[in-house]
Amino acid sequence: MYLLYLIYFLYYYFEETETHMTSVNTRTLEKDGFCVLYNKTYVETHDVPCEKLQEHVLSVLPSGYVFIDYIYKINDGALSTFHRDVTSSKTIYKTTRPVYTLILYKYEGELLSVCPGSDKSYPFAWKRITNITGKPGTCFLFDCDLLHAGCPNKCKERQVIQYKICHTDDLHKMTHLQGIRNEKNDICKISLYNSILRKLTYYFEMPLNYIFYPPYDKTG
Repeated sequence: MYLLYLIYFLYYYFEETETHMTSVNTRTLEKDGFCVLYNKTYVETHDVPCEKLQEHVLSVLPSGYVFIDYIYKINDGALSTFHRDVTSSKTIYKTTRPVYTLILYKYEGELLSVCPGSDKSYPFAWKRITNITGKPGTCFLFDCDLLHAGCPNKCKERQVIQYKICHTDDLHKMTHLQGIRNEKNDICKISLYNSILRKLTYYFEMPLNYIFYPPYDKTG
């Protein structure tokens, strides 16, 4: 039994890395639960997503999807523990179609860590962590049930804007997100504790995100 635990630990300990352009060309919502969009002009967005970004996002989704009136900015700090977006989860809110998070990155470097396909294996995750690097203007569109975390970026300057998209048939189930305007300013800290905590939230994501998930707040 201990040998099995050791094999499990070692297999999932190692993380993979890919660039944003690799993700743009290979990742799809259907297969991986996320896709990557890139245009350097997207970095000029300050609040409401620019028209070009909105058109790009809606072009990869079935008809009927709309942006929720929701803007969440994160400066400097990173939510580096693994989680699913429980406040907009299709599983928790029993929506008729997936609800999506869109994250716009306005800096270059380590961006987002994901577990591809974990939206379909909820509440489990069977894939290794994939860390994606990119340039300003890189956007991630993913199913809110996808297991993900912010990449540790050695405390470099960080600017991120998050949006939510759902189908018009499910708007009445997302009223708690309507009108949200939040900005989080954090002080980034590099520590062994944070590194261990990040890994533990990956290994024990099922009980943390399914059984003991935290009380809902209106920002996740």
